[in-house]
Amino acid sequence: MRIPSYLLLICFYLLLSVACNQRVGSGSEEKGNAADASEVASADSVDKQMTALSNGSFADRKFIRSSELEFKVDNVREATEDIKEIVQKAGGFVIYSKLSSQINQMAETELSRDSSLEFVRYTVQNNMKIRVPTVRFDTVLSSILPLANFIDNQIVQLDDVSFEVLSNHMTIRRAVGGARKNKKESADLSAYQQEEADRAKVNNLSLSDRIRYSDISLVFSQRSLVKQTVIANEEKAMEYQPGFGRKFLTALIKGWQLIEWLFLILIQSWSLILAGLVVWFLYRKFRKGTSSPRYPD
Repeated sequence: MRIPSYLLLICFYLLLSVACNQRVGSGSEEKGNAADASEVASADSVDKQMTALSNGSFADRKFIRSSELEFKVDNVREATEDIKEIVQKAGGFVIYSKLSSQINQMAETELSRDSSLEFVRYTVQNNMKIRVPTVRFDTVLSSILPLANFIDNQIVQLDDVSFEVLSNHMTIRRAVGGARKNKKESADLSAYQQEEADRAKVNNLSLSDRIRYSDISLVFSQRSLVKQTVIANEEKAMEYQPGFGRKFLTALIKGWQLIEWLFLILIQSWSLILAGLVVWFLYRKFRKGTSSPRYPD
């Protein structure tokens, strides 16, 4: 009996699908095994870390380095640009910068009834936070210190986080060990262990970043500056009245301006004045010619 060709094709397709699924499953299993292997390697280093910490060797410990520096400079703006350049050359970056002016003293002195002199004494300062590679921590501090003409205080701090890193690795090892146990363990407990392991991994990543990059806080200022400004005295300007002497002088000026105005009016009216004089002269002459002499009786 001959088997139809289409049945052979169907069987071949089914066999090919099963083979592909098995290959994909084995690939994912290999990836899972690789991830588990990395976690196991990290977990297996716990014993080595415990041994190193037990020996008390300084080189085996993990430190977070930081510094706080407060100082005076000649010019805050120029020092800010110099510090940015130093940080950039060291491969670091500025994470915070606040340039501000702090008023120390303010006063007003009356110059006249309508103006005053404003006196302001202020201090310019900048509050910066920078992050630099730990391997260049000392170099950056050595480059910043020459910018200061007076150092208020300097703090260099090393925080030992070796035991915190060890604790996180132990949490990860417990999670790896729990995953290898029999599946009789409840799903809730397994999820809780995985959550704790993830939190420990993130914490270790954060610690690793802080170990590689050191934080430096800078607060620097310059000598106090003084600014004087003439301002309007608005409250007394509305109440201001000139004295008698200024009023008298103003009246003289206005009187003279009135005389000038009248004189100019007369000059502009010369034709009318001339016509009036002619009429008056003719009237007088005509009146004398028509009047008859009187004789006594």
